[in-house]
Amino acid sequence: MSEFWRNLSERERILVKVAAALGALLAVSQLILAPLSAWRADQKRDLAQAESLYTLVTQAAAASPAGAFAQSDASSLRAAVLQTAAEAGVQLNYVNVRADGAVETSAVLADPDTLFSWLDALRRDHGARVINADIAREPAQPSRVRAQLTLSGGGAG
Repeated sequence: MSEFWRNLSERERILVKVAAALGALLAVSQLILAPLSAWRADQKRDLAQAESLYTLVTQAAAASPAGAFAQSDASSLRAAVLQTAAEAGVQLNYVNVRADGAVETSAVLADPDTLFSWLDALRRDHGARVINADIAREPAQPSRVRAQLTLSGGGAG
């Protein structure tokens, strides 16, 4: 390489240096600056979409007091499920409120008579309805059952 460089005239050396500098500038521009600029534009677009969605959701929530009422009903149904299960001696794995206001729960190793008495008390005392039930005998303990239940308040669908 040094032989090549020595054989160049001063003007040719300057042209090679300028070409190398322009090549380095082009490489930096295409490999670093362009991707950063595209990333920033994508982030601005994502932010604008998120802000728009947030505004839409907050406006919908503010315009719908029925949604807050349904959530309150679901919370009181959840509290009734927890309280009555404890009183009846039914052990629950979880109790979750769904977006539609229904309450999902799972009972483990329950006595079938106790489970059905508990569900009847929920219906009678709190207006809860079973909208979905999957009840099966426990293979290791045939006198016990496992139940996955979806409950709804009296006015819910």
